[in-house]
Amino acid sequence: MTGDATVSPSAVGALHPVARAVLAWMQAEGGRLRVLIDEELVAAGGADAPTEELTPAGDPAIRAHLRFLAEALAATAAPGESGMARFSDGLPSALADAEGARIAAEIERVGDATAFELELQFGSEVVDDAALHAVAERRIRIAAWTRVYLDELDAARGGPPVADAALEWMGDRQVKLADTIFSMDRRAKQAEIVRSGPRAVDDPDTVNRIGQAAMLQAHVRFLVEALAATLAAPSRARS
Repeated sequence: MTGDATVSPSAVGALHPVARAVLAWMQAEGGRLRVLIDEELVAAGGADAPTEELTPAGDPAIRAHLRFLAEALAATAAPGESGMARFSDGLPSALADAEGARIAAEIERVGDATAFELELQFGSEVVDDAALHAVAERRIRIAAWTRVYLDELDAARGGPPVADAALEWMGDRQVKLADTIFSMDRRAKQAEIVRSGPRAVDDPDTVNRIGQAAMLQAHVRFLVEALAATLAAPSRARS
């Protein structure tokens, strides 16, 4: 089962006004995210989909969260900014078309960099740690889909591209991302304890589900902040 919680605008630190508006819209429209998750799960095969597709950070959940963010950007765009609506409308088919060769190429592209970041964060023991390998795989897939997302955003908007600037912004703030994941994971566990009792987080499956959902939600929030910081001052396109 995928996680479907939305990200609170006040979850971590001060926010750019654009990011605050986008996150507030996402929090208010949380029911829409659940609809998108269901759509992506059905497209992936529903109950017959591979097990990894049904997790809180599987590809269907990633695509649903990115579609939700695109809808939030369109809903909060300045009057006359038609590019965001065009991007949101075209994103579902673009993500579907990216399945296969395109996403495989992006996974290969970001794989080595992600493995290097995890080794820096956790040390050389990451090589032999199966749990960290699973975390790395999820982070790689999120990063790969994010690159597809940013390329489609640039194509839909026209004008100066933002992909390079957003990726650079995120790359320079990996500690901030780690802090955001930790904060969201802790808050989600506390909420689960309130909901189900203090022993709820003794269950490894529950802890894993919460951790996956928190990681994906933190990455989406991070992307919101990156776009808010870079849309007004975009960089040149990736070569």
